[in-house]
Amino acid sequence: MLRRSGLTRIGLLLAAGLAVTTLSSCSSDGQSAQDAYKIGCPALDAAAAGGSVVNQAAVKALQAALDSGQLDPEPMKWVEAAIDVLTSSDPADIPAGAKKMLVDGCAEHGYTLQNIE
Repeated sequence: MLRRSGLTRIGLLLAAGLAVTTLSSCSSDGQSAQDAYKIGCPALDAAAAGGSVVNQAAVKALQAALDSGQLDPEPMKWVEAAIDVLTSSDPADIPAGAKKMLVDGCAEHGYTLQNIE
């Protein structure tokens, strides 16, 4: 029987994988800041929980949102910080300013990070 944290990790990985798969199949022309948060927040949670399966797909989708030219400066900074964390060798080691921006950005878009405080 899996412990609660194991079930949470599996749930986060599944949610992140579904979000990334669904949203990365969209063309970069239609990606918005909201799409970036829908992709990035679950991927950040999964990365902080030790998952790396969805990181590459999430980074690709976030990079497409960044390259689309449709992001305002604030979401652009958030996406850049999310990409930095997802491509880091130690996603748990997030600078305090970046951590606050990521947590606040996810919260403002309806997602509470479970593994980043």
